Amino acid sequence: MLKHEYIDYGYFGRCLKITNESIEAIVTVDKGPRVISLKCSGKENIMCEDIKEHSTMAGGRFAEVFGDKKWYIYGGHRLWFSPEDDPKSYYPDNDPVDVKIDGNKFTFTPPEQTETGLQMAMILEFSESDGNIKVTHTVQNTADEQKKIAAWAMTVVDTESIAILPQCDKPTGLLPNRTYTIWPYSDMQDDRLFFGNKFITIKQDKNCKANFKLGFNDDKGYLAMYNKGQLFVKRFEYREGAEYPDNGCNCECFTNFFMMEVESLSPLYTLKKGDTITHTENWSITPCEDSFDRRNEQSVADFVSKNVK
Repeated sequence: MLKHEYIDYGYFGRCLKITNESIEAIVTVDKGPRVISLKCSGKENIMCEDIKEHSTMAGGRFAEVFGDKKWYIYGGHRLWFSPEDDPKSYYPDNDPVDVKIDGNKFTFTPPEQTETGLQMAMILEFSESDGNIKVTHTVQNTADEQKKIAAWAMTVVDTESIAILPQCDKPTGLLPNRTYTIWPYSDMQDDRLFFGNKFITIKQDKNCKANFKLGFNDDKGYLAMYNKGQLFVKRFEYREGAEYPDNGCNCECFTNFFMMEVESLSPLYTLKKGDTITHTENWSITPCEDSFDRRNEQSVADFVSKNVK
């Protein structure tokens, strides 16, 4: 049976806790929104909670747009727009969020982003009993000028997370079937990265200070993350032939010393005033005590075959 209640969640203030017999989710409503906690019953939160404020932005170019406000990553799952813009992507979403509840459907709408001309919203639809959640993201252009952007769904997970990223294996003969995007700070010999022929794995390492990010065309339409005896899977649409941001990426993964981001992106859309992008992820989180060797592709493949349905 699905239940919900408003709670005080310490640093994050007033939040909405949503539970069924299998999982618990906590969503910020004093700010954000963020799905700041997600876990199976009896397990630990898989989301990063940046209560030490490792990632913030203020002053300089940021202040030219947002004045004396400050941006906080907070952690958890959030909605952005792509391509990334410094500083407009870092909208300081520190104000109360409107919440509407209709059965198993929870709609979280922050105030309009007046400086960027965008109105965002996030809708969570929960199963009554299992660990499945449908997450619908909407981005509306409220400005007079057109914008060419994509919806960017970013899940910030905790230390020691291992991302499992499936590679395209479409038979294209003499033509390429995979595109990788590498950021300037990414070291392709980074020990956190393993490149197989069918899977890529990336492990968060709290002892490694360097940033690392990789993007690619994920035609399988899912990515997985394993941590704390739980398997988290995000599923999303891949549109063959569509224009995606960042040189064709619909899937990206970033990590640093305190967190990892597992991200999906919609195609790019040219939005007139009033137009809206809708981007949906289907989540599942399940207990999983199976182990695998992230640097052994057969071990990864066996784990995925058994656990990612």
